[in-house]
Amino acid sequence: MLRLMKNKVFSAFLFAFFLPIVVSAKTVVLIHGFTGSGMDWRTSGFTKPLEFSGWKDGGSYGFNQWGMLTPIGINLKGDVFYTVNLPSLSNIQTQEGTLRQYLQHLFSQRSEPITLVGHSAGGVIARLYVLDPMHYPVNALITIASPHLGTPAAKIAYLAGNSPVGMMASFVGEDSLEDGRGLFLDLKEEAPNNFLYWMNHQPHPDIHYASIIRTNDTISKPNKFDFIVPPYSQNMNNVWALKNRSGIALSKDNHSLNGKDGQIVVDVLKHIN
Repeated sequence: MLRLMKNKVFSAFLFAFFLPIVVSAKTVVLIHGFTGSGMDWRTSGFTKPLEFSGWKDGGSYGFNQWGMLTPIGINLKGDVFYTVNLPSLSNIQTQEGTLRQYLQHLFSQRSEPITLVGHSAGGVIARLYVLDPMHYPVNALITIASPHLGTPAAKIAYLAGNSPVGMMASFVGEDSLEDGRGLFLDLKEEAPNNFLYWMNHQPHPDIHYASIIRTNDTISKPNKFDFIVPPYSQNMNNVWALKNRSGIALSKDNHSLNGKDGQIVVDVLKHIN
């Protein structure tokens, strides 16, 4: 049963949550987007509100030539957040496979449901993970400016990566356009027979969903406008399989992570605690 909570205004953000029964969130995993890394959550100021609210930084997952690197704070008690490092130029399925390995290890150490928070493409990767019938327990998915219905920017980047522009960029050491073509293909706007169409029509588990959406109220302030992902694509309620199942938080910022996103997530976590 879904519960409708009254709209509340916190600072510059409007919350309207449609959340199921209350659960406890003790372990949070933060998933970065395209060309990102686990450190982005810290350097952007995102994690400061979490730490101020009592959440502990458990460190980051990664891989090197010898195998998986596990977080230094894997055995911390209480409310702990972890970051991950994904092969962010790879397609969605490849990145989800890496995330699955991290979460398998994390669950073996903490044995409790996990809350996933994804920024941009990281939100789509996290959502693909919860669609896996073999996934480890997840109690909530929070996405920030994620292209759930795709983005025109992905088509432009895909075409550029397959053009002389992409080859020239690779020649001067900028490989993201050419190497990211698989990811751009996955994130093209939803249409019959493409990846997002398939994904968005799969049954989604009965967990908490929350979408943090850039409002793009005015283009007169470019630093407050998301040029990467249209707002309608950031709202999980517009996903065919998730209609009216996601809470929403509106944010007047650009596509990048920031400390205000961290405060929104803190407030969302309070609602699901």
